[in-house]
Amino acid sequence: MVFGIALLCFSLSVSSSSSASIVLVTGFEPFMNYTVNPSGVLAEALNGTVIENSTIIGVVLPVDFNASFARLMQAIDQYQPVLLICTGLNAKAHQIRVETITYNLMRYQKDDGTWSFPRRIDPSGPFLRPGSLPSYEIMKNIRKENIPVRISFFPGTYVCNWVFYQSVGYLASHQLNIRVGFIHVPLFDSQDPDGLSLQQMSAALLISIQTSLVS
Repeated sequence: MVFGIALLCFSLSVSSSSSASIVLVTGFEPFMNYTVNPSGVLAEALNGTVIENSTIIGVVLPVDFNASFARLMQAIDQYQPVLLICTGLNAKAHQIRVETITYNLMRYQKDDGTWSFPRRIDPSGPFLRPGSLPSYEIMKNIRKENIPVRISFFPGTYVCNWVFYQSVGYLASHQLNIRVGFIHVPLFDSQDPDGLSLQQMSAALLISIQTSLVS
């Protein structure tokens, strides 16, 4: 598997032995004109990997506001992870983007192809919710491996931001001690010459997981 090569290249402590806890990683199905969604491929590729005595469970979510979060809540309740990292595609990005905050804003594409005016996800919720990943440590550790990466302060207003905002709120309201964050990935280099390979994305996400588990 490609991610196995990435592990050898980046010397992460990953094994196939049994583990004591679960790390939940989500990606998304293909959508719009993107017949391959790197985030969904990434979640599937890392499913079953063991890192820092934790097993990664990869779940692919539908690109639908309500259905995506319903599936995520089901996975959280089923697996009871110690860490939740959601991933999504930013087709305009050329690097890994570690998101730090999520906004109480959403837009959707209408039948005529235009986008709706932004509105609140939760009328009674706060405008901002911070993630709880050690974002700067993650960025520094990924950068050490010469993988393009940056910190981001805007996860968009589509389903990625919806899932991020709702998941932070869900964990807080249920008093679940689970670290949570969102990472955007670019297109694959096979889709865009300025994109990244699955090997690079896998290594970056594993570094993010390891950093979050030990920090």
